[in-house]
This record gives sequence, structure tokens and C-alpha cells, in this order.
Amino acid sequence: MTDKLEGYKEKIAALQENGELPRETLGLLTEMLDELAELNRSNKALRRVILKGQSSSMSTRLRDALYE
Repeated sequence: MTDKLEGYKEKIAALQENGELPRETLGLLTEMLDELAELNRSNKALRRVILKGQSSSMSTRLRDALYE
């Protein structure tokens, strides 16, 4: 995913250099790329937590809550 993010940034920079990108559009695209990067980081963290949780047994409190 980071390769895609870098590709998007390069494409945006090329458009900006050619003057084909209005300031408002650049701001929106930058904001969207930042959000995409944050979501990617969050996704990786959640995957790590899930993988870590699969290797250990379920906590008794969680098991009790699920069985209620």
C-alpha cells in the first residue's frame, strides 16, 4: 500500500508542476492522502493485534461475555 501512496504523491506532484492542479484540489488530495496513510497505519496495527490474539487463548472475561 505504501507503494501506491508514493505513486499517488508522485502523480499529484507532476500535475502540480504542470500547473494542472488548482489549489483547492491540491488541498483536498493532500488531505485524502493523509487520511489514507493514517487508515493504512491503523489497519496494520489492527492486523497485528488480531494475529497476536489468535496465538493466545481467549481471556476469561471475554469468553464469559460472549457466552452470556
